[in-house]
Amino acid sequence: MAANNWQRAALVAALGLSVFGARTARAQQPAQVLAEARQQFPGQPAVFLDYRQDVLLELRGDSLVVSARHHRDLLHVAEGTGAYAADRVFSSHFSKLQKIEARTMVPNGTSYRAQKVQQFHEQFEIRPGIFFDDVRATNFTYPNVSPGARTISDYTLKFRDARFLQPFYFATGVPVRHAELTVTAPRAVKLNYKLFGTEGANVQFSKEEKGSTVVYRWVADNLPAPPTDADAPEDAWYLPHVVYFVEEAPLAGKPQRMLSGVPELYTMYRSFVKDLDQPAPAPVLQHLVDSLTAKAATPDDKARNIYHWVQDHVRYIAFEQGMRGFVPHAPAAVYTRRYGDCKDMASLTHGMLQLAGLKSHMAWIGTRDLPYRYSELATPGVDNHMIAVYERPGGELVFLDATDPYNPFGLPTAMIQGKEALIGLDKEHSRVAEVPVVAREQNARTDATKLTLDGTSLRGSGQLALAGYARGRATAALRSADQLTQQRTVRSVLERGSNKFFVDKYTVSGLAEAEKPLTVDYQFHLDDYVQRAGDELYVNLNLERELTNDQIDLARRRLPRANEYCRRSSQQTEFEIPAGYDLSHLPANVQADDAVAGFRISYRREGNKVVQDKEVYVNYLLLEPKQFAAYNKVVGQLSEAYRDALILKRKPL
Repeated sequence: MAANNWQRAALVAALGLSVFGARTARAQQPAQVLAEARQQFPGQPAVFLDYRQDVLLELRGDSLVVSARHHRDLLHVAEGTGAYAADRVFSSHFSKLQKIEARTMVPNGTSYRAQKVQQFHEQFEIRPGIFFDDVRATNFTYPNVSPGARTISDYTLKFRDARFLQPFYFATGVPVRHAELTVTAPRAVKLNYKLFGTEGANVQFSKEEKGSTVVYRWVADNLPAPPTDADAPEDAWYLPHVVYFVEEAPLAGKPQRMLSGVPELYTMYRSFVKDLDQPAPAPVLQHLVDSLTAKAATPDDKARNIYHWVQDHVRYIAFEQGMRGFVPHAPAAVYTRRYGDCKDMASLTHGMLQLAGLKSHMAWIGTRDLPYRYSELATPGVDNHMIAVYERPGGELVFLDATDPYNPFGLPTAMIQGKEALIGLDKEHSRVAEVPVVAREQNARTDATKLTLDGTSLRGSGQLALAGYARGRATAALRSADQLTQQRTVRSVLERGSNKFFVDKYTVSGLAEAEKPLTVDYQFHLDDYVQRAGDELYVNLNLERELTNDQIDLARRRLPRANEYCRRSSQQTEFEIPAGYDLSHLPANVQADDAVAGFRISYRREGNKVVQDKEVYVNYLLLEPKQFAAYNKVVGQLSEAYRDALILKRKPL
């Protein structure tokens, strides 16, 4: 959703090593400043000496005017910090760049010599997946950067709307010696705030009344560089930051509630979609809806047909253009153009459901990139996405996000699981509802394989069925692939045992049936897999070893681990005991169950066959550090179970 522009600008400013004159450094000699930084933060390439933002709120006529002065002072500590010489400042429709100055403070004996940046180049920011983006980047390069130099910038942003203030991040990609946010506002303006990720950051807050104004101040000192771990959630989940917002301000001669709760937020959002209440007549769209629902037996069938039509016929293209980031096009316009962003696709889905006589709502929601909930923070920063909500006759809600063309009807897209949706009910009323987390059983990978021995190789045939999100991901890879790409994809999906695995034949079924499992019937051979020792053969039936070697390094990892969706993998493997051999060892049944992961492996003999039933599940979206040990225990037990093999002994002659 294009409304994410102002959120992104704030985070990029915090993380992007933007520009920076520390008060404590001014009285110190360059060599002393550098030595102290190296001692305090050993091994770090750079340190922010000062990281500051001063926000001023002013009442002018009937408006609340907001400006923010940014000051950044970065000390270059190590060799090779030239990568930090290039910098940029972001602005957009919501935050206009007023002025900017930047300079390098070059060590010059016992003081510094200033070298100003002479050239600033403005350009539109181009991001993957965004068709049009009104975010502008002002790029510049600091001269003469080397260890001991300080790169300093000062710039001012003016905000068009006091409801779209940017959060302030205390931490960045390098250590911060001093971070500070001040907000100066008239006494009559009611300001509130919420801290996130500040455990251990020791953020100090103070509030001081000065004449007709109030100064709010947040300070944090001596912050280490934040950790970086693979598969971590987005930065807003763990970087310390403060979200501040105006609850009330005297405008037009009377107090006006701005962002004091969900009702006020919905009032603002409602103004963006009010024109959708009475759309212009669109006979062509009505005819389409009639054709899609004519043979539908139930309301769900009608909703399903409409949802899949939007998925299949409207191309998702993101727009980031000022208020266009909040205001969707009318359903008829989206239908005619056959493309649109999340708001447009929600508008079309919602409009078509209404034309079909179904109860539907527009809804605002934050993806899992954002940690916020409406119950704790009712501001535009909580959400970055829009969807349609179909209300079944019994009142059950079905969350419809057509931006994922392969998502099954009845499941929310993976990126909004567990998040709160702000659902518009009518002109004045809204409802906050939590999107369900899809159970692991619905994201099932089910495999049935029959194996025979061929010397020391295995030959097998089977069928793999994928459901839920697992199906959607595979469909996305296979549906439009050419033959060679499809072969490679199928091999990667089926691969097991070793790199000597070869698919001999396969058939993919169900690509066009979104609510049914995607199936792959296959034949394969696996060379040199069976181990021979004298008159014994060792056959490990654990050809697929999910989660093996997935132990989390408890000494190093500090951040939670994010997972796209909960899942379950079930496999039945049937092995035919070859003639002339008997089974001398059958592995024991073993299982482990935990809230975050678990498995069950069982073996049984049926005549001249051994049947293994195996189930492995992962049951978390966000694995917290306190859960790492339990997860590791399950993985360790599973890895041990994987090592147990059948032992076949040659029968005596």
